[in-house]
Amino acid sequence: MNYKKIKLAVVGVGDMGLKHIDAIKKTKGAVLSAVVDLKENSFIKKINSNFYTSIRDMFKFEKIDGVIVATPNASHFRDGLEVIKHKCTVLIEKPITTNSKDTEKLISVAKKMKVEILVGHHRRHNPLMQKAKELIDNNILGKVRTININCQMYKPDNYFKQAVWKKKDGAGPVLVNLIHDLDLMNFLFGRIIKVFSISQNSLRGFKNEDVSGAVLEFKSGIIATFLSSDSVVSPWSWELTARENEIYPSTEESSYLIGGTKASMSLPNLKLWQHSKNGHWVTPISSTNYPYKFSDPLANQIEHFCNVIKKKEKPIITASIAKDTIEVIEAIKLSSKTKKLVELKY
Repeated sequence: MNYKKIKLAVVGVGDMGLKHIDAIKKTKGAVLSAVVDLKENSFIKKINSNFYTSIRDMFKFEKIDGVIVATPNASHFRDGLEVIKHKCTVLIEKPITTNSKDTEKLISVAKKMKVEILVGHHRRHNPLMQKAKELIDNNILGKVRTININCQMYKPDNYFKQAVWKKKDGAGPVLVNLIHDLDLMNFLFGRIIKVFSISQNSLRGFKNEDVSGAVLEFKSGIIATFLSSDSVVSPWSWELTARENEIYPSTEESSYLIGGTKASMSLPNLKLWQHSKNGHWVTPISSTNYPYKFSDPLANQIEHFCNVIKKKEKPIITASIAKDTIEVIEAIKLSSKTKKLVELKY
């Protein structure tokens, strides 16, 4: 059966831009029609698509169905707004913006222009997260009471030399890495309502944190803790445990520990720990690994993006959902600065 392929464009051909381009290649119903960046480099020259130095110029010469914004964090608001003004469906890489006020502006303009915004929290498109949510929603864990989140890794000096923005405020592990974990917590357990956090300045002398920890309270009453750092050698991060990306060496560790009254679960290895019937802390406890069929979350996200463009689906991760996570990030930063508990108001 013949059908028209969805014409996509990628704005920003950095690490994430290249990953999105690769995901588009894996999607039968999509084609990469154009890329936008400040200047054409060796990577871009190898890409089989038209090149432009501005979003405005691209829309002058191209009929585009959807645009992926994968520019540096501080540019997401400006670039996302430009796409929306051209009345084109947009997928904005996380974070949607660097602050909640800019996100509100995007939401307002998109509503006025009748444009759908999707946000690139691709981990929600991982089948293992769908399975984890199924187990939680089916009460296999009982009432969830506790969560421990680990987001710790060692980024080499070369990572920060690749782009100046990686050294600036807003480019630390909280906004760059932990934001993914917070989005998944929202997906699994709903909104966070209270935050108390402590952060430490970058040992490398950059204008962001390189260590952050917090206690979080969810509306449901769950208490969570997290540790986040990009300056410690650690096997405890999603990247090194989820096997989503082959460039990261895989470990047998977990990055999330979820405690319930009937069972506890570790993720992303999807292992459930339970006592035998009527068991307790001095009786044997055993584990079960739940199977699931893996598929590439980034490719799944592009497939979903195309279905939204074709009006077959509604966005899984809307700008409003992403705004909730941005507000938690802001609360973490405010608590670290004031050394006080911060309550979120929705």
